[in-house]
Amino acid sequence: MKTFRYILPIILILIILAMVMIFYAKASPDSFGKKHPIPDGMEYNLPLTGKSHLTAPADTLDSKACLVLWNDIQGGIYKYDFYYGPLPAGEIFLRCYEATENIPLSAERILQRSKVGIDSTASFTQLVDKQRFTIYEGDWDDYYAARVEVWFRDAATKQERKLVEKVYRVEGWMR
Repeated sequence: MKTFRYILPIILILIILAMVMIFYAKASPDSFGKKHPIPDGMEYNLPLTGKSHLTAPADTLDSKACLVLWNDIQGGIYKYDFYYGPLPAGEIFLRCYEATENIPLSAERILQRSKVGIDSTASFTQLVDKQRFTIYEGDWDDYYAARVEVWFRDAATKQERKLVEKVYRVEGWMR
């Protein structure tokens, strides 16, 4: 019975130590951006800021394709608008990569969160309006360059094709 009295406090101390170690492991910063600095001279775009109900500025619109990234409520969380010409019915979605080493960013999560079904279109029009997605690699204010690609999957043929890509300065969402 005396040994039980010593074992219980030791087990409780070990549990508390394990919880503290897990907390500090999760709280440690994600240094993805520091490991992938933006090279000098690299051209990139900045996500737009402002109220989410605003539309893309006219000077950002290209008559063939236009991708506009918006900062959302916290660093690493973005919304995107996408304008494009005629397309059959299908899905629009994003794929993102770190721009210097081509590392996929939050691949499955971005694919699912950025996906938007569209009906067929006959002219240049807005196909995506403020669809939210999150980049998890990195931390707030730890910027790096990301290539954001817009893809289309045809509803009838299931074939995919890249419609446009653009490089943005991004940061990860701090968990």
